[in-house]
Parts: sequence; C-alpha cells; structure tokens
Amino acid sequence: MNRLKIAFLLLFIMTLNIFAKEFPVCKEYFFIKESQTQEKQSFLEKILTEDPSNVECMLKLASVYLRSDKVSEGFDLIRRAYVLEPKFVERQDISKVLDLAIRLSRLKEIAKKNNDIELWNELGDTYFEIGIFDEAKKAYNNSIKIDKDQTKIEILLAICDGNLDKIYKAVHRLKKIVQKEPYNFYANYYLGKVLKNSLDNNKEGRKYLLMAQYLINNKKLDFENDTEAEYLKNDIESEIVE
Repeated sequence: MNRLKIAFLLLFIMTLNIFAKEFPVCKEYFFIKESQTQEKQSFLEKILTEDPSNVECMLKLASVYLRSDKVSEGFDLIRRAYVLEPKFVERQDISKVLDLAIRLSRLKEIAKKNNDIELWNELGDTYFEIGIFDEAKKAYNNSIKIDKDQTKIEILLAICDGNLDKIYKAVHRLKKIVQKEPYNFYANYYLGKVLKNSLDNNKEGRKYLLMAQYLINNKKLDFENDTEAEYLKNDIESEIVE
C-alpha cells in the first residue's frame, strides 16, 4: 500500500512539473510594484531568455510592452503565445487585442521580409489610425528609406512628430515640403495649425492657413468626400478669425 502511495505521489509531482512547464506562474512578478515598469520588464525578459516557451510570462511582458514604447514587440509576443497555447491566450483579458495583434505582427513580418513600400505604408496607416504614432513613424520611416519622394508619407510623419510632442521637428519637416511644393494644401494647413496652436506663432501660422484657404477655395483638390472638404473649410475659417 505504501509503495502504491509513493508511486501515486511521484506521478502527481511529475504531472505538476509538466503542468508548471506548460503554464508557469511568474510569482515573483507580483511582488514588483506596478510603478516599477522597467523592473517588471527586465524580470520578465530574463525569464523568457531562460524559458522562451513560458506563455504566461510572455503575455505579462506583452502587457508591459503595450503600455510602453514597444507596442509592436508586445503584439509579436501575443502572436507567439497564441501559436504556442491558443486556448490559454483566448481565456486571458489580453485576448481583446488578439486579432489586431496577429494582423499587425504578420504585416510587419511580411513587410520586413519583402521590404515593400506599400506594406510599410499599410502598417504605418494602421498604427496611425489607432493613434499609436511612434509605431506608425517607425513603419513610415522604413518606407521613406526605400523611396524618399513620398510627400504624403512625409506629411504623415510630421503629424506623428506633432502628436509625439516633437513640435519643432514637425515644423521643420512641413517647411521643407512647402519649400518644395508651395501649393501643397495639407502641408500648408498642418504647418499653419502647428505654428499657431503649438508654438503660439499666430502671424506665421496665419500666413500658411491663408494659403490653405486659397487652395481649398480655388483649386480642385482631392478629398475623400464632401464632408472632409467642408470640415477643413470651416476649421480654416475659425483659425483665421480667432
């Protein structure tokens, strides 16, 4: 009877070890204060270096990355975890961004592999639309490295700079575009907005806004729809009147 008990206990312990290997719990992680983001990140990265298939810690590190400037790496980790343990990942709160994570991670992988302008721009546009401007900027910069003659992407990079509080960089980029293309509506419009509202330079900002107003009233511009054109007209008018 004792031998049977011992055999059962050994089997139970072995089962626990297997389970622990598949779903290891990062217990020490919870003793690190929430404000100590770098400590959490370093702790989890060390675990994953030693145990690359640790799905639970993978998701915890992904969560840390998503709250920092490593959103793309966070999405990559979620995708990696999902490949290893799909059912486990689907049960976690982080699964709310699972579809987006898989899509963006795959798109980045293909863009890197092919080094394709359209793919880099699609990746940048997706990040831009959801307001993750640092990742959008990385993608757009990869596109610009392939082809520098992309005015639209340069304008989007300037908007990213503005949203990342790199105002002078945004102004410098937009001024270069206006020097090259004096009648570019969007370059004049955003430059006027940034100068007026971010740098309190009303005089210079108004100059570019007036040019934007002239272009929208007198030139045939390509807008997505009439609603966008009407919004821009009204916005320029309100900026100039103030």
